[in-house]
Amino acid sequence: MKNALQPIEPGDIAQMQHLDRDTMTAQLKLFILDLLAHDFNKLCGLMYRHDVNEKRFSEALNLPNDDARATEIALLVIEREMLKIKTRAQYSRERDKNKLNEKG
Repeated sequence: MKNALQPIEPGDIAQMQHLDRDTMTAQLKLFILDLLAHDFNKLCGLMYRHDVNEKRFSEALNLPNDDARATEIALLVIEREMLKIKTRAQYSRERDKNKLNEKG
């Protein structure tokens, strides 16, 4: 089963940018499904640590089943992590621009 999906943790998303969004979502969903079933406190802690919007997380938890919940939470996490990557890149460009201006 070489191509079987493997779960990924939210913190691994930045290193997994080579994956397409659907694969990333599916892998993260596996991880979240396990947490929903076995360690809800850890899931809540991860959402806090990754700065996922609390209101949207609560809304996702109110979906009718674990599959829908896990999918929506995975999408929220990916959205947040991608925003962090974009913000870091923007900050880095600004910092580099400022360094060039200081030298010139």
